[in-house]
Amino acid sequence: MQTLGLSGESRRSDGRIKSIFWPAVENAWDVNYLGQQGFWICMIVALIQLVVGTFSGTPVILVIYLVAALVFFVGGMGVREASWPAAAMVCGLFFTGLLYTMAAGRLPGILDIIFGAILLSNLRATFLASEWKPAGENEDRPMRFNETVMDKLVDQMPAKLWPHLQPYFFAVASAILTLELIGFGSLLWHRLSGFAGGVHP
Repeated sequence: MQTLGLSGESRRSDGRIKSIFWPAVENAWDVNYLGQQGFWICMIVALIQLVVGTFSGTPVILVIYLVAALVFFVGGMGVREASWPAAAMVCGLFFTGLLYTMAAGRLPGILDIIFGAILLSNLRATFLASEWKPAGENEDRPMRFNETVMDKLVDQMPAKLWPHLQPYFFAVASAILTLELIGFGSLLWHRLSGFAGGVHP
């Protein structure tokens, strides 16, 4: 786990499993760790979007998944910077996809359920991190490293890019979320209409 920048935080309050599903924020080390953890969670979801899109077979679906992957990636930068609205948007996009799957008559897979739970916990963790305030200005805090490629990816890049990408992220993510909700509503309406038609010929 050291290559992912998630080790060496000896002052954290929680163990790894608890920090994923029900984290606490008691100090700057918790804030830093949960930001890193949330970034990698969003990265994994983005990679899954890329893999699914690659094997979709149609250019249009591939482009949609590529855009979704980019949104999750940039959203991960927001999570790293303790932006709970970014975490909420990422969570909302994921759960809207689950709703569409169920409206289409398919049950979500076990991985979808697990990642949904993790993203909900990630939203809670990011909100707690955003609300945390140090006891004093000179309070000891963890360093953001800049030595390895992973350090640059998780510690340096979000701090530099998120302030500039933030408005574009929310604009694109809001558009995608709106389209997903419209698609979900339309699909649900057609299914309910078909069901009603079958009951009352």
